[in-house]
Amino acid sequence: MSTPEAPIGVYFTREDYAGVWRRLLIDAVDFPLVVALSAVLLAGFAAVGLRPGDSPRLLLLVLASVWFGYFVLLKGSHYRTLGYVVARARIVNLKGDRPGFGSLTLRLIFVIGGPFNALFDVFWLTGDVDRQALRDKFASTYVVRKDALPAGSGPIRFRTCTFWGMTFLFKEVTRSSRVA
Repeated sequence: MSTPEAPIGVYFTREDYAGVWRRLLIDAVDFPLVVALSAVLLAGFAAVGLRPGDSPRLLLLVLASVWFGYFVLLKGSHYRTLGYVVARARIVNLKGDRPGFGSLTLRLIFVIGGPFNALFDVFWLTGDVDRQALRDKFASTYVVRKDALPAGSGPIRFRTCTFWGMTFLFKEVTRSSRVA
């Protein structure tokens, strides 16, 4: 019985990964834009006589749809979000392709952490070889420059990572020993 071959992924040069400032720019554009869009929708509901207490489930569904549409559907599309366009960045999976809805939805869930997530990302990014935020580790994604080309490829393997007394398994691309 033979062992199955590990899937092959790609990696980029360190300069091609989006650093802290590029990511902060993306967030500084995207987050206020979606909050403003949500506020406009809420105002629209108020204009037709609906208040948040009248139909909280409907309002929550509409707001969740806006956030999902922007941060999952648009971000995963060829067009990207406005923040990614302004920062000249794109998001890819470990194979260098557009990530799927599952990966992008998992990244969106980290919004629940609010500003603490952004602060944690700043510290996490500086020590990670691939400049992946924690949400990228969980979602198996990279944020790279728009025109970045892979620097190499290697097998995708599971790697353990321990922090705050918890151990997690993340998929990572194993680099060739010749390329950093």
